[in-house]
Amino acid sequence: MSSTPSPFIRCVVVAALSLCLGATGCTAGPGSSPQTSPPTTSEQPSSPTESASPPSQEPVTGASTSTAPTPKTWPEVVAQVQPGVGQFYVTRCNAGATGTGFLIGPDLVVTAAHVVREASAISIAFGRTSVNATVLGKNDVADIALVRTDSPVQGHQFQLRSSEPPVGSDVAALGFPLGHPFTLTRGTVSALDAEQDIGDRILQNLIQTDAAVNHGNSGGPLITQDGQVAGVVVTIEIRDNVRAEGIAYAVTAPRVATAVNEWKSRSTPVAFKDCGNAPAPGSGFFPLTVSANHDQARNIGQSLILHGQGINQGAYTSAFKLLTPELQATFGDATKWSADLGSSYWTKAEIFNVTGTPSADDLDADVNLQTIQDAAHGPNAQTCSNWKIRYSMHWDGTVWLIAGTSLPFGEPTAC
Repeated sequence: MSSTPSPFIRCVVVAALSLCLGATGCTAGPGSSPQTSPPTTSEQPSSPTESASPPSQEPVTGASTSTAPTPKTWPEVVAQVQPGVGQFYVTRCNAGATGTGFLIGPDLVVTAAHVVREASAISIAFGRTSVNATVLGKNDVADIALVRTDSPVQGHQFQLRSSEPPVGSDVAALGFPLGHPFTLTRGTVSALDAEQDIGDRILQNLIQTDAAVNHGNSGGPLITQDGQVAGVVVTIEIRDNVRAEGIAYAVTAPRVATAVNEWKSRSTPVAFKDCGNAPAPGSGFFPLTVSANHDQARNIGQSLILHGQGINQGAYTSAFKLLTPELQATFGDATKWSADLGSSYWTKAEIFNVTGTPSADDLDADVNLQTIQDAAHGPNAQTCSNWKIRYSMHWDGTVWLIAGTSLPFGEPTAC
């Protein structure tokens, strides 16, 4: 197996993964997470479509009533709602990030504004399938955002409560903390009308909860036991660089509903961040699916989907950060590495096999990849190529890094 990719398949790396939570931004890059073993199984440029002030508190349209149906157990609730919770993969010019969001319509997903800040591309994974998305509206003051997927999603569509649950109510936070698979953490409503100083502004009218949340939970739903959304998780309590235990905050559902009702009819999305390089033809997005059954296949997919987004959007600096230090040294720097990319772009990818012990730090991932490029940059003058690439992946304690690539299945074929 080769540890150094050929010039054409050097486009195998993306942004260093970071894990979102906290309205001030995301934890950036490898080494930011306290994890030491593989997990088991946002400001946009000013735009007329952005909201510059908090949504009003007028009565909302489409929010559910708070009349409780027949009580359900938490396992029953999870089985019902989990398909509607998605994991965000956000490419930025110099980094990458993950977060959480939830469906409120076939192609509408609510998340926190800081999850999608400065995004140059957004993908959301629902189960083993990813969809691409654009921002319809976001409010940085309230830390709310609404995105639209490029195709409908088959998943649970959440209802927003029309009133806040009383103090003492049972709630649960749903999401993907620290890049882990889907989790539910239970707690109670500790206080209402809470405030949180996040440095550059004060978030107000928040729900305070003792449900355990971490980086990566941002944008996820805080639900009551009937499955309705009480709020959107946005931040945790940190003072003097010390994290307080059992104190987290969510934007209330009525406030979210007011903003969503304004944004969901928009046809023009918020502009993505321009990384200064020519974007891919068309939208620049691509679908990534995971058919491999390995426990780490989806986590490896996090790195690869950010990689493809970075290549397609010209976010080469962030792409270079996901190489192992040893592989980076073979290229010199991001500028030299990106010079070999030419005009190639990813159009679709599938992780069809992962080999190695799930707890191991080194795994091989086999990927079907389709690219388009100018004939001058394509193998055998191909303008569309189907590749079967083996990625050698290394776990550095925080994220899966690409240690090398090879072509054990043969050379690429024309589409």
